[in-house]
Amino acid sequence: MKKIIIAIMLIAISVCTVLGFAGCTPADYNVGIVQHVQHIALDKTYDGFKDKLGSLMEADGKTVKFIYKNASGETAFNTTAAQTLVNSRVDLIFAIATPAAQAVASETKDIPMVFSAVTSAVDAGLTADNIAGTTDLNDIEKQIDLMMELVPNAKKFGVLYTLNEDNSVTQKKMAESIMKSKGIEFVDGGISETDNIEQAFKNFQNQGVDCVYIPTDNKLAAAADTVHAFNLSTGAKLPIVCGESGMNDGCGIATYGVDYYNIGQRAGEMAYDILTGKKSPKEIGYEDPTGFELSVNQNIASAIGFTIPQSVLDKLNK
Repeated sequence: MKKIIIAIMLIAISVCTVLGFAGCTPADYNVGIVQHVQHIALDKTYDGFKDKLGSLMEADGKTVKFIYKNASGETAFNTTAAQTLVNSRVDLIFAIATPAAQAVASETKDIPMVFSAVTSAVDAGLTADNIAGTTDLNDIEKQIDLMMELVPNAKKFGVLYTLNEDNSVTQKKMAESIMKSKGIEFVDGGISETDNIEQAFKNFQNQGVDCVYIPTDNKLAAAADTVHAFNLSTGAKLPIVCGESGMNDGCGIATYGVDYYNIGQRAGEMAYDILTGKKSPKEIGYEDPTGFELSVNQNIASAIGFTIPQSVLDKLNK
């Protein structure tokens, strides 16, 4: 028996040596990550967080083990992932998008949590003492002004959003209020599932919508190609302004968007301060983004037969 035990120990030592001790020496910090769904914006947030926190710890001579879990857009999976990380007693949890952040917040009041890609921390109930983070709240008025510049004689704007995403509903309400204040009629395009997108475009077409706004909606961001396909197949061919540039690449013609890599990096800085004891989550709180970059998508514009006004194109060089 002793010979067997010794043999097993020697094998383990050999494996660690071959792997350069990767995974054999415990990390200084274990950080769990729950991402609600995979799409360009949220992936950039993840990359920014991991890059920044990793580099800051490396500069201190410390190591971080990232334990990543993706809920694939399923609310129940967010909860399961959160429970698993809480039970593992990780040092901190990073939650990407509102459903993931809400799931984590409901599972722990003592493990520090940092969120990102959340529209409103207050509306989402993410204001507990153990929570800090960065929002992705857009300058919605700036985006609606862009829509009015794209379609100068517009009378009706539609908003395509997911009914069961709190962040989307919040932005829909804001957009509706802003549109009405500018004399633009609001047309509701709330959907429950991506299967409803086709009907939403038919309704927009029937009601004479001139331009469509899509907020930073996770379900629709993950289905941006589907949105574009139905915009074409229904014959609507409506110009779309999306809440962020990643989605705009798939179905929109222009937007003023948040830099998701940057807000992920800022979340990484927050996590570093919390883990190293420099600040508590309560002291940090949450931050809204600053600076919104204009992007245009000539390929989508051409596909729907739309010409982007020169006044908008001129802003790209400023």
